[in-house]
Amino acid sequence: MSAVVWANILLTLPFLVIFIGIPLWMTFKRPQTGPDHTGARAYLRSRTAFAQALTRRQAARARTAAGVRSDAA
Repeated sequence: MSAVVWANILLTLPFLVIFIGIPLWMTFKRPQTGPDHTGARAYLRSRTAFAQALTRRQAARARTAAGVRSDAA
């Protein structure tokens, strides 16, 4: 092997160490203890509240419509 190949290998090693080492360092520095579902819970709470409000509104409309029908008959 020529000197150019050895120089290429020697110049590649620091980049490989950085390419592999930084993600490992980030992983070990801040390990994930568990999944964070706070955003999903907030979304589901707001969606449930919206659905409950629609259900209450439809029930109120049904009651008033039933009341109007019974008065008209």
